[in-house]
Amino acid sequence: MRYLSLSVPSDQTVMILDKPAVLIQRTTAPEQSRRVVCAELNEDALSKFGGQVVIENHLNVLQPTTPSPLLSLGTLNRVLQTDTIDRLMRCISGSIAVSSYEIDSLPLPNAATLASWEFLTGEDLETAVRTAYTPAVKRA
Repeated sequence: MRYLSLSVPSDQTVMILDKPAVLIQRTTAPEQSRRVVCAELNEDALSKFGGQVVIENHLNVLQPTTPSPLLSLGTLNRVLQTDTIDRLMRCISGSIAVSSYEIDSLPLPNAATLASWEFLTGEDLETAVRTAYTPAVKRA
């Protein structure tokens, strides 16, 4: 049987997650088709595990820093899964690692553009994200 022992007090604050988040895989294999592999850890998922999960060091954890973020976690997760964001990440780094520094380096559009993505899904979201990152000269 596998288990994890949290042996020092700081383990409780660093390794246990009890609030919703977007989790991003930190290391991908060269043969993987995507560099940004992520999933939303929502309230439903947390409740299935008693309200807490242990996060190990192969994941980046994204959580809101304000009570009313521009994007919900669900939308952030969907945006990060778009082909455009995956291509941007590959431009930022040639590595198979996805560090918090690189995630923080992703350029984001203005607040109005981000807010307009909140209820988009599928191809509508792909198109909106691609358009936001296409230089205006190319669109003319």
